[in-house]
Amino acid sequence: MKKLMFAAMFAAAFGLSAAEANLALNKTVSASSSQDNKMVAKNAVDGKSGTRWSSQFKDPQWIMVDLGSNQKVGKVVLSWEAAAGKNFKIQVSKDGKTWKDVAVKKDGKGGKETFTFKQEDARYVRMFGEQRKTNFGYSLWEFEVYAK
Repeated sequence: MKKLMFAAMFAAAFGLSAAEANLALNKTVSASSSQDNKMVAKNAVDGKSGTRWSSQFKDPQWIMVDLGSNQKVGKVVLSWEAAAGKNFKIQVSKDGKTWKDVAVKKDGKGGKETFTFKQEDARYVRMFGEQRKTNFGYSLWEFEVYAK
């Protein structure tokens, strides 16, 4: 409860509603792999446009953020580097084991992609990459999660 109040106070201090606050910012994040020890998962949730996560060069791959508690989630924004996902899913989970698809992308173009969906209660949110757009890995500058 304290984390939720802090998020609301932080958002208000910057003129944002709680729905506009990036719930993934600086949260615990993990991934199926990293290309090397510089392009690690935490770079995708650090709020910095010059750092990124990049996976190994094979399918499938995923990146998952732990929001710390169950929260209302209704929007995900992915900011891809050129090595984007072609076919991938946005998934949510309350326990990190059972996943629900909330968005499915076929023939992704890369760049900045925004996915809005019916709000779900979730602690974990992940991008599950099934097929890469290039021969390289999946690479995200930022992985953002919002209430709506």
